[in-house]
Amino acid sequence: MQCSTLLIYRLAGISLFFITFLLSNCSSNDEPTVVNCATTDLAITLVSKTNPTNCTAVNGSISVTSTGGKLPYQYKLDAGPYGTAAVFNNLGGGTFIITVKDNNGCEKELSVTLDLPSGLTASVTLQTSNSNCLAPYNGAVTVAASGGGGTYEYAIDGGAFGAANSFTELKDGNHTVTVKDVADNCTFEVSVTIGRLPTGVKYNGVGQIKELFQSKCAGGSCHPNNGDWFTYSTAFNNRSEIKSRTQSGNMPKVGTLTADEKALIACWVDDGAPEN
Repeated sequence: MQCSTLLIYRLAGISLFFITFLLSNCSSNDEPTVVNCATTDLAITLVSKTNPTNCTAVNGSISVTSTGGKLPYQYKLDAGPYGTAAVFNNLGGGTFIITVKDNNGCEKELSVTLDLPSGLTASVTLQTSNSNCLAPYNGAVTVAASGGGGTYEYAIDGGAFGAANSFTELKDGNHTVTVKDVADNCTFEVSVTIGRLPTGVKYNGVGQIKELFQSKCAGGSCHPNNGDWFTYSTAFNNRSEIKSRTQSGNMPKVGTLTADEKALIACWVDDGAPEN
């Protein structure tokens, strides 16, 4: 709502009645509000699940529902894409992570296990978050299997099977460890979310964000003429736009950013855009 002055005139004979309403201290209900996803009431719960009928079948299913937050909701299975469906079909045995995201961008996760008739199962016994912005990453996970024939092989994210049940140099995000029972070739999946720790990317310093801006975004129609992002306070206030436009390739206007340079900018913003 814009502040305005309402003038009402009434002409009666030779008299002019003037009424003025001054609307001050105006505010708008349409102004965006900052949502703290750490305190949101968004929740996701299991509606039903169906276990696969045999060791190699992929006919299991999971159905979930959500409450709270802000509609509409979107859902994803493990590291897959978001969609509107809250039912996931064609699943084998394993522990899956269903994530809901609301219209505020807040997310909540739910872990659901589909059991195999063979008794093969597995779970995470050790998990380490990643704190490196660029490779090599330092996230790690260890999975322990039980049931089935008793001899197992392990693979992560579709890689080759081997005897090792620990995986290192993992980037933060969703990963899938697959356990194979060597006796009958039965498999069980374990989905794990590797956490993210501060990466240490700063605005100031050798090889840090300010130097990157100065080398990629100086002169011509770019900065500082288009907003002085070489001043920390300005860059900080525009950090969300900086991340969005650099990751999409909309910036810089001249030249390009490498994948590592984009990652550094994203890490800096996700770390809270620290100065030093």
